[in-house]
Amino acid sequence: MTDIDRARQVWHALSDQMADEFKGVERGKMMSADALTYAGQVFVFFSTKGGGTGLGCRLGRDYPFDQLKLSQIRHLAPFKTKPPMKDWILVDYCDADRWHELVRIALEIAQQNGK
Repeated sequence: MTDIDRARQVWHALSDQMADEFKGVERGKMMSADALTYAGQVFVFFSTKGGGTGLGCRLGRDYPFDQLKLSQIRHLAPFKTKPPMKDWILVDYCDADRWHELVRIALEIAQQNGK
């Protein structure tokens, strides 16, 4: 089994749990990637493109990313001709043990923004 397969298993288990546990959380798409939405807005997604496999999280550009103390954080940059999207981070599979925590943080932020 490859890291991508393991990451996909972690994602599917996590997305199933979140969709079952939290009212208003539904499965959706972020471009062509599997995602979770709250109030119709994507707040996390599973990425296998752009040179890495990981979790995309919308935390907001003012979030103190350095306090997360993750192995590697990259801002989402889906377009070659545009700058990275500062509201979004990609968290690699090497930090998959933290994905659950990050999804909950992203959901809390989405819930606050959806009020």
